[in-house]
Amino acid sequence: MDKAKFEEIVKIEKYDLYKKEAYLRSIMLPSIKIEHENRSKENVGLSKLGGFPEVPKDFEWPKHEFGDYHFALQINLSEIKFETPLPKTGMLSFFIANDDDKNVFFGAKDYAKIYYFEEGTPLKTYVNPNLNYSNIEYCLRIDLHENVDIPYRKDLFKEKGLNKKQMDYVCDKIPDMVSKKTYSYLFGYPYYNTLGYDPRKTDEWVSLLTLRSDICFSWDWDWDEFLMFFIEKDKLAKGDFSNIRTDLG
Repeated sequence: MDKAKFEEIVKIEKYDLYKKEAYLRSIMLPSIKIEHENRSKENVGLSKLGGFPEVPKDFEWPKHEFGDYHFALQINLSEIKFETPLPKTGMLSFFIANDDDKNVFFGAKDYAKIYYFEEGTPLKTYVNPNLNYSNIEYCLRIDLHENVDIPYRKDLFKEKGLNKKQMDYVCDKIPDMVSKKTYSYLFGYPYYNTLGYDPRKTDEWVSLLTLRSDICFSWDWDWDEFLMFFIEKDKLAKGDFSNIRTDLG
C-alpha cells in the first residue's frame, strides 16, 4: 500500500485500531509496488514483465532437466528513485522453470534464477529459439513505486500485538481496501493462501518478490495465488542473487 493509505489505516477508529498505531508502525516493512503500463513490443533497457530480456552477448540461457527457463521480468535498478536494499544501478533479470507441462516443482531449489548485470555491461535483446513465444509476443512496461506493507495473515504476526477483532480486521478487510490481490511487489511480506516451503523459518531469509499470476505470460498458477521469491539477507546485502528459494501459495 502507499504511505498515504497506511497513514489512514493507523488512524482507523473501528475496534480501536488507532490505539495500535505504534505497533503497526513497528511491524511495517518497506516494499516496492510493480505497476503495469500498456502492452508494448519495444521496451529495450527498461523495467518490464514478459517479452524478451536484455542480456550480455555471452549470456548462457538457463536450462533445467525438462527444457529452458522462461524469462519473467527485468528491473532496471536505476529507475528506482528511493532507498532499497538492491544495488542502485544495473539490470536484475528473473527467470522461472515454468515449463508447459509443469514438470518442475515450484518449491525446487532452482525453480527461479536471478541474474544481476552491472551498470555499463553491454546488453542486447535475446530471443530464445527453443521457446514458443505465441503467448508472450509483447511485454508490459512497469513502474516501480515506493510502498509499505504489513502482515495480512495471522501466522505472519510473531507476537500478540492486536486483539482478536483487530487481527480479523487487519487480515480480512484491509487487503481489499488496498487491492492486495491485484499487483506484484518487491520486499514487504509475502501474500498467500498456503505456504509450505517458506525458508524464513529462520531470520536468515527475507521476501524478495511476490509475483502475481498472469495467464497472458503462461504463468498459469491459480489466479488467486502468487509465486514468492526469497533471498538470504547477507547475500542481498552483497548484491548476490545466486541462491533463490521459491514457494507458491
